[in-house]
Amino acid sequence: MRKIKIYVEGVADAKLIQDLIFEWYQEQMIFDQSGKNGLANILITNGKTKLEKFKPLFKLNSDNDILSIVIFDADIFSEENDKFIELKKDFSIEYFLLPDNQSNGDLETLLAKIINQDNDVIFKCWEGYENCLKTSVRKDGVFTTPARKTKIYAYLEALLGESNSEKDLIKERERNYRNTNHWDLNSPALTKLKQFLDQYFQNKS
Repeated sequence: MRKIKIYVEGVADAKLIQDLIFEWYQEQMIFDQSGKNGLANILITNGKTKLEKFKPLFKLNSDNDILSIVIFDADIFSEENDKFIELKKDFSIEYFLLPDNQSNGDLETLLAKIINQDNDVIFKCWEGYENCLKTSVRKDGVFTTPARKTKIYAYLEALLGESNSEKDLIKERERNYRNTNHWDLNSPALTKLKQFLDQYFQNKS
């Protein structure tokens, strides 16, 4: 069985990929900052700008018959895709760009699409809050619309209780994407990612 190392940008990405792989393939992966835990097979790069320093690891992995898989934000898909096409000329890697390996976007784009639709009212309320800020004027300018990461935090905060242990589950490292009350891992928005991972995990023995 060929070993796999998955490279992601941040903790939130790592936790989602860990939960998806366990849910879909019943395989437990370990994630951590790259270099901190020698047993980790999901490695956090702390952003795509740090990818350059991982090139020696891609070569080392290839030399040791370890497959390197990079799962990063697309942001502007055409630009990132072109970068990885060039990278694949020099290194044996496979890659997937969130949300669906063909569209502009990122992790938060994907997460917004895989919430349990019973909770969609939370996003509707949030959109009302954003629209209120956009159309309101302050004395010294305009209000800043909160980052989309904040929307995901607010979504979970609205669903979880008020104890410290429950509030901890909002944190990126502690989120439970397998909680069907919060997330839908059968969402069509995950189809492309599952098809990609199926190549490397389905029927592994």
